[in-house]
Amino acid sequence: MATIPFGTRRTRRWIPWLSISVPAIGWLVFGLFPSLATVFYSFTQYSGQPGTPLNWCGLCNYRNAFHGSSADFGAAILTTLKYVAGVAVLQIGAGLGLALLLRHRRRGFGLYRALIFMPQIFSVTIVGVLFSLILDPQSGPAEKIYHALTGGTNAFLGDPTWALPLVVLINVWMFSGYTMLVYIAALRRIPPELYEAASLDGAGRLRLFRHITWPLLASATTVNVFLTVVGSIGEYSLILVLTDGNFNTKTIGLYMFDTAFGQNPSLGYGSMLAMAQFFITLVIGGGLLFFLRRREVTL
Repeated sequence: MATIPFGTRRTRRWIPWLSISVPAIGWLVFGLFPSLATVFYSFTQYSGQPGTPLNWCGLCNYRNAFHGSSADFGAAILTTLKYVAGVAVLQIGAGLGLALLLRHRRRGFGLYRALIFMPQIFSVTIVGVLFSLILDPQSGPAEKIYHALTGGTNAFLGDPTWALPLVVLINVWMFSGYTMLVYIAALRRIPPELYEAASLDGAGRLRLFRHITWPLLASATTVNVFLTVVGSIGEYSLILVLTDGNFNTKTIGLYMFDTAFGQNPSLGYGSMLAMAQFFITLVIGGGLLFFLRRREVTL
């Protein structure tokens, strides 16, 4: 049976270029162009509303961040650092602990791993509404349990002392399953002969973890810490649903969102905040990556 050629040689030469043209156009339209526009708008006093003037002002937004609006800007950065530190420590710890418990291929462990990972696939809106109902100070189950244990009441997400720690815990609950899976994959690559040899030399569980498990998890720790920190710096959607940035929970990402698209929008100042968030992510993420990669070599 004769085969039908798929076009001429000249036609086939264009197939790879046509294949990458769609994602390339998508990246230009939804990636590069908005990024360049953000840089441009950060030097203007543009409100973002149709019909308003652009008003090029140079570095005025950057000066206002460190002078005129320094209190709000500084508070947002401090809240972001607290949030990132809390999420990173708890999520890495929870993910590692769960991985050590569920790394073996035993009956039922696959179901446990799936249940722990399941919150990852939920939308932020679903998780936010769910925990808003659970932590409702009027009729939520958390309030009833708290009252039964202490005899008092608590506003939870409406309390400036509790709000940020609770948002951190909810974020950890939602994303620690991914951290767990990364660690499980790394744990399964460790040769069991290393544990057997160390056990014959009298090493206990703590020494096995300290001298074998933890050093050989260095690359997985680098991946988990980097993704957790970089993702937390830009977090705003979960906080928006849970607290709307009130009660000391306004991070730099939510501050940027409210400034650019809130009731009195200022797209110029919001773009400057986006640039500030980018440089914070670049400095912290780059510094962490450099430190963790050097740690992999030295361990």
